[in-house]
Amino acid sequence: MRSTANLLRAATLAAGAVATAFSGTAAQAQDKTVTLGVLGAFAGPFAADAVEGYNGAKLAAKEINEAGGVNGYMFNVEQFDTKEMTPDAVLAAVERLKATENLGAIVTPFGSLSGFEMDYVAEIGVPYMVAANSNQYRSIIQPNPDKFKNVWSLAPSYDAYQTELPTVIEEMIADGSFDPAEKTYAIIGSDNPYSMPIYAGLKKAMDAKGWTMTFDDVVPAVEINDWRVILNKIRAAPPAVIINTEASSSNAASFMNQFMEEPTESLLFIQYAPSVPEFVDLTKKNSTGVLYNMLGGPISASVRPRTKEIGDKYKAEYGYDSSIYGYICYEMVYLYADILKTVGDPMDYAKMSAELAATDKEMVHGRVKFDPETHLSLQGPGYLPIQFYQIWDGDRVTIYPKEYATGKSQTPPWFE
Repeated sequence: MRSTANLLRAATLAAGAVATAFSGTAAQAQDKTVTLGVLGAFAGPFAADAVEGYNGAKLAAKEINEAGGVNGYMFNVEQFDTKEMTPDAVLAAVERLKATENLGAIVTPFGSLSGFEMDYVAEIGVPYMVAANSNQYRSIIQPNPDKFKNVWSLAPSYDAYQTELPTVIEEMIADGSFDPAEKTYAIIGSDNPYSMPIYAGLKKAMDAKGWTMTFDDVVPAVEINDWRVILNKIRAAPPAVIINTEASSSNAASFMNQFMEEPTESLLFIQYAPSVPEFVDLTKKNSTGVLYNMLGGPISASVRPRTKEIGDKYKAEYGYDSSIYGYICYEMVYLYADILKTVGDPMDYAKMSAELAATDKEMVHGRVKFDPETHLSLQGPGYLPIQFYQIWDGDRVTIYPKEYATGKSQTPPWFE
């Protein structure tokens, strides 16, 4: 017969063993959760981009987790808010990422407008996938690509944003949907690192094609509710084409609505901003006829089944369709899952980043393959196209290039 002391000792040892086993199981479960951080400005004029990017990433992670995860790992998606993207706010968010346990990757539409955060992310070493502001990222990476082995852009060079618009206008003239009395244009820039190179490039491209500029102004990179002073100056000598490179959807919507208070017979092109669903929500019928373009945007659902698949899932989950960033951040998470399947260890940042660098995959916006010198996705035939759209009764009609077109351009309804 065992003594009471021995029984107590046995019970204590058994309890300790159970506790140790439980603790080990809990720790193992915790270790098997990988955090994917979505870095973005969840407040201010670019909040819609950050929210939709986060939603896309969260949706993909949910699907992957429901399917059993990857190599036993489950994904946790968290927001890391850069607020209005002041340098201090961006760095504070990066510091929170750095302190995050089991951080597997950073996925983002864009961490800042200039890309300065990359120096700090490079020190962390965690895979970093971005989807915008390519020319700024290129200018930082290209002088020393090896320093940024973990930073890769699912967007291509933005050079075509600076050159392709005159070609599309000429096609509209040729097909009869636009018949300008003279080749004149007005242009508005926004004083931020994304918009200014596009603004400067478009001026050169339009001038080179024989267009004469009648108005030129640059607005500050702040929330703008009243464009009437600028619009009245443009109306004083109505141009054939009005170009606005304002990238904020809310600012651009205010411009659109106030243009329609007294529209001129001008073709209206707004760079990127009309792609955000918020733009159509704020402008409603006023947006019919406006042109915009995108590099790295989803190819139309009627042309590419992958776009329809993701779009249908996003709408079922959130009740509305996403802009570019819901789609691309969704793809980022699945790309990360592919890499993790191959590498096996999410904390081996060097191997994870090397596998990311070797990506060659068809995605919602085309074939993604990275340029080793710039870390941008390749752009052009066979890779990621530039696409031009015209909004008509709330629908986004792809009008260029022809291989992805879902309709033809039309004369804007404000033309008499």
